[in-house]
Amino acid sequence: MDLRRLQVFTKVYEHRSFSRAAEDVLLSQPTVSGHIKTLEEDLAVRLFDRLGREIMPTKAAELLYGHARRVLEAVDQAQEAVDAFLGRLRGELVVGGSTIPGQYVLPAFIGRFRLLYPELRVILKIGGTSEIAARVLSGELEAGVVGAVIDDERLAFTPVMDDELCVIAWPDHPLAGRQYAIKVLAEEPVVMREPGSGTRMFLAQALKRSGLDIADLQVAAEMGSTMAVLQAVRAKVGLGFISQRAVTDDLAAGRVVKLKFKGLKLARKFYLVTRHRRTHAPAAQAFIGLWMADLGGGQPSEAPDALDP
Repeated sequence: MDLRRLQVFTKVYEHRSFSRAAEDVLLSQPTVSGHIKTLEEDLAVRLFDRLGREIMPTKAAELLYGHARRVLEAVDQAQEAVDAFLGRLRGELVVGGSTIPGQYVLPAFIGRFRLLYPELRVILKIGGTSEIAARVLSGELEAGVVGAVIDDERLAFTPVMDDELCVIAWPDHPLAGRQYAIKVLAEEPVVMREPGSGTRMFLAQALKRSGLDIADLQVAAEMGSTMAVLQAVRAKVGLGFISQRAVTDDLAAGRVVKLKFKGLKLARKFYLVTRHRRTHAPAAQAFIGLWMADLGGGQPSEAPDALDP
């Protein structure tokens, strides 16, 4: 049984589509269809029912899929073992990052990593902190870099980078240029990140330490990305809470200004999240090792201020 045909079969099975499978394996759709047809002829069984534009796996396909996945995983493990023995890395590594590290830190780091391992393909998934942590937990991601700690004993969080949130406003906002008591913040409309984001998790803790509950804020809008928060602030929707890394150019250009509130401390850390006791593939070990060496992190540990997911 041809391994390439098995690989094509698993992608068609997972996508329920010849065209999407073709994109995934970098083949034309007719070639993918040809592989499936040949595999069906070799096995003397129908694997997919063609229902117009849709396809449906047969019972035989469901049975074959489990075996095919195990065969392909064994082949990958064999390749990784030989590559590790020879001191080379290739194949695919999937990692994740919450919005700020995913957009502003990890791309440059991946560039440096690829200089050392040019045969390795790195896939970066970006999402909220809760989403990235869940994907690490499920095994979909080998590791992630996130902006908050989630209270789950199956996950390990290592502080690896410093960051700071800013409270920003448009240049002619009435609060610009002076320092105010923290209670004034509750009197202004604000733009928030969505629930589950590391920024929102951290902000809730920071406000609580300053004597203000996040529920006291007047939320004018919720946004699903840092850039959306920035654009909403520039459009005068409300004050925004945003990473210093993401707003440096806008502050320098005068498109937004930073506001000051007494007692509000917004310094935070980013964390490398991994799953406890997981045996990482050689590519992931190299990635994590370079990250820790590059940024001076320590050993994975549970952070003291764990947050509820």
